[in-house]
Amino acid sequence: MCFQTIIAMVHYNGRIINDELLSSRFVSQVSRYLEINNFMTVSALKQTILNLFIAANGKSYTVDLCYRFPVKTNELKICYRTVMIEDDEDVKFVIGYAKKYEPHVHFEVMAFIREYIEISSDVIWEHLEKQLNDSLDIE
Repeated sequence: MCFQTIIAMVHYNGRIINDELLSSRFVSQVSRYLEINNFMTVSALKQTILNLFIAANGKSYTVDLCYRFPVKTNELKICYRTVMIEDDEDVKFVIGYAKKYEPHVHFEVMAFIREYIEISSDVIWEHLEKQLNDSLDIE
């Protein structure tokens, strides 16, 4: 695959709104443009987006990404579906797909960024055990 870059509109911690045709729309109060290339790994993409919105403050963050892609409906309208970006192959696919439609549609990414809080597995198991006991009404 040759080197390709696209300009993406990145939305920060917004909402994904679906209409009656299940067409998705990204809405956020903060958004910025970002250049993305097909040699980026998903971790590099996440870090680039994190740097775009969050000043370095020593905290750890998790970043979940999804993008919109156009789908033609029976009425020849364009609807948008939302798909997660989870690995390096997704990044390459997204760039190729966006390049194909770039003259006609804006490429949009939704970034959900939240502070990373490490929870020990013991706490998780205790919580799950309590939920199970509550559901079985065991004291």
